[in-house]
Amino acid sequence: MTEIPLPAGRLLDAGELCYVAAPAAVPHVTPTVFAFAGGRLWVTTSRRSLKARFWRTDPRYAGLVRAGSTALIITGTATTHDALDPRSWRRSLSDAPLLAVASARFTRKNARFFAGYAFDARKVPLAWTPPGRVFVELGIERSALVEGDGVQRRGEWPDRVGSRDRFRASRTGRAAFEAIPQSVREAVGTMGAGALAVEGGNGPVVLPARWTVDGAALYAVVSEGTLSLAGVTAASTPVALCIDRPSTWRAREMVGAMARGEGEIHVVDRLQSGATSARAVVHAAGAEGDSVVVRIRASQFVWWHGWDSGTVSPA
Repeated sequence: MTEIPLPAGRLLDAGELCYVAAPAAVPHVTPTVFAFAGGRLWVTTSRRSLKARFWRTDPRYAGLVRAGSTALIITGTATTHDALDPRSWRRSLSDAPLLAVASARFTRKNARFFAGYAFDARKVPLAWTPPGRVFVELGIERSALVEGDGVQRRGEWPDRVGSRDRFRASRTGRAAFEAIPQSVREAVGTMGAGALAVEGGNGPVVLPARWTVDGAALYAVVSEGTLSLAGVTAASTPVALCIDRPSTWRAREMVGAMARGEGEIHVVDRLQSGATSARAVVHAAGAEGDSVVVRIRASQFVWWHGWDSGTVSPA
């Protein structure tokens, strides 16, 4: 495991959510509460979740924690501790002291959310209660601390970005979020901060991004230095964009959506045509600097609003 520098440790203490992706043909990234203990991140997930199923065959993960304008990108291996799975018992017993420390820190750091569960106890689905969840240990093998356009890397990261030569805005067609419920559309709005999971050369990487919609088009905007961590040499790659409006203490008030599909990469400074239109997208997303515009051709939307969730195809 790579050592976490002091600034990153402070960020992990301040950050409230970790956006975690598991390996899949098209990335799948969602937010979860977490704690940092023993040089690892600790999260929980439903025993029947896609992430838990993916990790049974491929334990790789990617994560992103944000605090203000600073972000920590991490990758490594996930280890599940499941009281109902005999295959994990030996491992959990050998790690019992660390598990006890991690559990205590997880409970203390996320006390507000547990208070929210208690407040909504009669309405909490089984999958959200302790019997329906597994404790997951996220070992950190690589990390990158992002501050503005600067990236401090720990571990071996690639440093390359593919790009298309031309960009053309696409405003015709149905609205990008038309397929998801109106309450979710109204909550997430039309621009903001997001987590972009990119399928790279060595699995997924989750990056801090700005996003915006323009008619039928959905765009994510990231810095070129940040996107280079994924090591994507092609001009397009599978991506997932997670946008959410988290609650500070009640899970039933969390709302968000994830767009999964193909991401078309446009490094603005390399464009032979359409650079003006691409810079307009960067401005609309509230980004700046050496930006990359990723047009997301969504093949699937996943949405959630409290305990309710669904998966829909684009209109």
